[in-house]
Amino acid sequence: MDEYRDNQVKKLMMKRRKKKRIKVIRLFFVLGIIGFVFFILLSDIMKIKTIHVIGVNDAGLEKQISEQLSGYMGDYTWIDMLFSKDNIVQDIEEMKRFENILVDIDFMGNIQVHVQEVQPLCYAKIQNKNYLINKLGGVYQTKQIPSSLIQCSDFQSTEMLSQLGHSLHNVSDIVLNETSEIHYCGDRYDKDLIEFYMYDHNFIKINISQIDQRLSEDSFHYAAYKLKNPQNTIYSFEGKYMYIKKYEK
Repeated sequence: MDEYRDNQVKKLMMKRRKKKRIKVIRLFFVLGIIGFVFFILLSDIMKIKTIHVIGVNDAGLEKQISEQLSGYMGDYTWIDMLFSKDNIVQDIEEMKRFENILVDIDFMGNIQVHVQEVQPLCYAKIQNKNYLINKLGGVYQTKQIPSSLIQCSDFQSTEMLSQLGHSLHNVSDIVLNETSEIHYCGDRYDKDLIEFYMYDHNFIKINISQIDQRLSEDSFHYAAYKLKNPQNTIYSFEGKYMYIKKYEK
């Protein structure tokens, strides 16, 4: 009987030791996993290594984007960047040259940035330098000027060109397609007065701050006005009113 009890006690002790060993093994296993995760997070394996720009054919422009995002290289991990995609998009938007921006990040620390370049609407020349202007208000130097763009004349600063570009984003297509030149003609009564010279010899006079609202497709039905006034007409926006005047060529 005593021998039976001794065997039972031994079995019980062995079970307890076995459970204890399993707990210790599990603890070391969990600690090992945690240590491995911390090692990976703190090592260079997880850090951002490359930035690839997709959607830009100009090598110089691709370089500008890479330089704009260079602050993320080395210091940030891909886990950091999963929560910072919006920051990358904002950094690229600040350049005022791209839209439809998408950011992909893989666990090896590679960033792919997909962008679509916004095409310029106008060009201008200031102090012997050629500039292109887009609908985001982006103004940038260029050597070549596409022949299809609207000419901007007598603008004195890139800041005003940027304001003009941003205000054109809501202008109806028919107005833009019919415009051959946008002329700055500010005076002491209205220092921000702009003239649109149309191919049909009509004119639009408007303050630059009103362009996006007053010349939108919903507000200014230029096609209908052209039926009544096919040419030699001035559309003058003064305050909340628009005046239509004929002129002799």
